[in-house]
Amino acid sequence: MSEFNNAPIPNGGPAAPNGMRPAPIMPSPAPQGTTVCGIVGVVFGALGLVLSFIPIINNIAAIFGLVGAVLAIVAIVGTFRGKKRGKALSIAAAVLSVLAIVITLAMQSAASKALDDITGTSTSQSSSADADKDAKTDDSTKTDTKAKGEQDMEGDLTDMHVKIVSAVRSGNDYNNQPTVLVTYEWTNNTDKNNSFAVLANPKVFQNGQELDTAMYLDNPEGYDSGSYLSELQPGATGTVTLGYVLKDDSEITVDVTNLLDFSDTAKVTYKFAI
Repeated sequence: MSEFNNAPIPNGGPAAPNGMRPAPIMPSPAPQGTTVCGIVGVVFGALGLVLSFIPIINNIAAIFGLVGAVLAIVAIVGTFRGKKRGKALSIAAAVLSVLAIVITLAMQSAASKALDDITGTSTSQSSSADADKDAKTDDSTKTDTKAKGEQDMEGDLTDMHVKIVSAVRSGNDYNNQPTVLVTYEWTNNTDKNNSFAVLANPKVFQNGQELDTAMYLDNPEGYDSGSYLSELQPGATGTVTLGYVLKDDSEITVDVTNLLDFSDTAKVTYKFAI
């Protein structure tokens, strides 16, 4: 009987106290492939970030950013649980999506503020004109004359004084396309803090076609990415730099008008050889 109990267990290996072989320890399952949600989230986040700078169209950017953020959260949960690979990709999707939403909200807030300022200014000017029409006839005539027509390189718009300082070739954009860097100098002539983005509508044309705004991976020399949205106090003067994607080597025309003046009755313009 003792010989039977002490017999070796078939297939080798130590015997358990009760004569049974212990269950083998199974290894943890390895992550199964790169997270698809992370990849799709990066795509949506990047699209949202690009579109967030474009007025009106950036409504779509907010949707892209929201979808990208949801996919990024799903991807992050999956990767941190070890079910999928691609933690860095998931985090990048989340960052891009959040930036798309934040920039969209900032741009829309700026546009809304511009509408409120213009509406308030128009109402105030109308009331003042009705009350003191006879006393201010000469001043109104001077203001209207100064705010109309094309002004060469430097002049006054409704709420600001603008000077087109320079236009020089700059580094390539994120898509390796040649760009031109335009520098503007402006003075805030309103009674509130305002930015160039809220008051002005700068455009650059080449061969009669409007150029796209450049987006850089590495900021070129002289480019200040935050200057366009930076606010100035009433009466203060600042500098703004914007890049534009060139189509060829021909001259460009830089125009600056009031943000919501679709008739372009007041314009500061200048042509530059590139």
